[in-house]
Amino acid sequence: MALSFDAVYFSYPSSVEPVLHNLSVEFRPGWTGITGDNGAGKTTFLMLATGLLNPLSGKIAGSGGVYCPQRTDDLPDAWEDFFYAAGNEAGRIMSQLGIEADWPFRWNTLSHGERKRMQIAVALWRQPEILAMDEPTNHLDAEAAELAAGALKMYQGTGLLVSHDRTLLDLLCGQCLFIRQGTGILRPGGISRGLAEEDRENLEIRRVRKRLINERERFTAEADARRRVVEGSKNRLSKKHLDPKDKDARGKINLARLSGKDRTGADRYKRMENRLARLDADLENAALPVQRKYGVTLETAQAKMDRLCAIPAGTLPLGEGRSLSFPDLLIRPGDRIALTGPNGAGKSTLIRFILERPVPAPNVPRAPTLYIPQEVSAEESRTALEALEQESERKRGEILSRFSRLGSDPGLLRRSRLPSPGEIRKLLIARGVFSNPALIIMDEPTNHLDLRSIRLLEETLNEVSCAMLLVSHDAVFLSRLTGSEWAITRDGRIVISAGSWQELRNCSEIT
Repeated sequence: MALSFDAVYFSYPSSVEPVLHNLSVEFRPGWTGITGDNGAGKTTFLMLATGLLNPLSGKIAGSGGVYCPQRTDDLPDAWEDFFYAAGNEAGRIMSQLGIEADWPFRWNTLSHGERKRMQIAVALWRQPEILAMDEPTNHLDAEAAELAAGALKMYQGTGLLVSHDRTLLDLLCGQCLFIRQGTGILRPGGISRGLAEEDRENLEIRRVRKRLINERERFTAEADARRRVVEGSKNRLSKKHLDPKDKDARGKINLARLSGKDRTGADRYKRMENRLARLDADLENAALPVQRKYGVTLETAQAKMDRLCAIPAGTLPLGEGRSLSFPDLLIRPGDRIALTGPNGAGKSTLIRFILERPVPAPNVPRAPTLYIPQEVSAEESRTALEALEQESERKRGEILSRFSRLGSDPGLLRRSRLPSPGEIRKLLIARGVFSNPALIIMDEPTNHLDLRSIRLLEETLNEVSCAMLLVSHDAVFLSRLTGSEWAITRDGRIVISAGSWQELRNCSEIT
C-alpha cells in the first residue's frame, strides 16, 4: 500500500511555528528511516501517517496503520488478542523475540527492554499495511536488538522507522526522510548514505555561497566606484553653482543633458544595482541550515572523601524467585564504571539499591548525585515541565540556554503539553548542571536522543571530573567514557573488571 503526504501542514494549538509545513512525500512498501533532531516532529509525522492525528491542511493518502510508541509505560493495545490468538503466527513471533507467556501478567516487574520486545511483537502480529516504529531498539541489549532487527526485516508492508540506531537504519531502510525545520528531504539508501549525501549537499552550498560572496564583493566595489562617477556627473550637470548671467556655461550643461553624454554611466550603475539585488536573492536561496551553538559544560566536583559508595558483598532480590549476587561494590572519586548485562538482569534494580543506601560512614554527608533514570513517565515529564516554570526567571533562562545547546528548541519545550522522551532527558541534564554532582548515575542515557545529541552528551561527560556509573547498550558510548566494568552475568552474578570497557570487550571476544 502506498502512503503519500501532499502539501501537509500541521501545528499544535500551543505552537507558534508549525511542526510540519507544505510536506509532500510518497512511500512504497519497504522500510523508510525517519531522522531529525529531538523535537523536529518525527513522532508527530508517525502519528499523522497512522491516522492518530489529522493534518490541518493538505492531504494524506493511505494513512492508517499501527503506531508502536517510544514510551513503555503501558501494555500494548491488542495484547490479549495476540496472546490468545489461534494459529502459529503469534507463537512464531513470541519465539523469535523471546516473549514469555507470563509477561502481560507481571508487566510492572518487566525491564523496559522486555516491554519494548513485547510492543514490537504485538505490532508485527497485527500485520498492518503501514507500521510506524518509534525507537524500537531503545532499552534493548545487543542480543535483543539483533532479534528485533530480524523480526522487523520480515515485515512486508510500508514501514516507517524512527531510530538513532545507525546499524538498524542501514540494515532495514531503502531510503531515509530527513525532517528539518518543518519540511523533509527524501534521500535514497540507509542513514549512512543519507548523511553522506547531506554532507555533500552542504559542501556544495558552501562552495556556491563562497563564489556568490566573492562576486558580490567585486560588484559592490565596482558599483561604489560607478556611484561616485554618477554623483560627480550630477554635480557637473547641476546649474545651482553657476552665475545666472553665465550663459556660456549653462549652454554647455544643456547640450550635455540633451546629448546624454553621462547617461551611459548612470545606466551601468543601475545595471550593477540590479545585479547586486539578484546576487542577494541567490545568497538567500543558498542559505545553509540554521547553525546554533551546541555543547554544554557540566559543573561537577571531585569529592574529598575517599569513597562515594561502599556496599559489602551480598544478594539483591529481583522478584519472581530470582536474585543478584554481588561482591564488595566500591565507587571512588573519579571512577568511570560501565554497568552492563542483558535485559532483565537487574541493572536498574541495582542502581535503585545504590541510590537508597545509607552514606558510606557515620557523620559523612552523602555525595551530591545526579541521577538520570532509564525512563521518565508521562506524568513525571509534566511535573518536570511545571517545575521549570516555577523557577526564577534567571535560573529558568540558564536551564533553557543549556537545554538549547544540547540540540533542542526551548520554545517548543515550553509550549509542549507533554515533552518527548528525548527532550525531557535533556531537560534533566540541563537542570543537573546546577547540582554540582560528585557522582553521576545514568541509566541508558542515549535512549530517545538523536545522533547529534548523543555526541554532545559524550563530549559533555568526557570533560567532567566526578565519578560516573553508566548503564548503556551503546558500545561506542561506553568505550569512550568508562574505564572499568561491573558485568551482570546471565546466572545472576556481578563480575568486576578493571581497564577500558573496549579492551575488556575485546578480551572477552578473544577468549
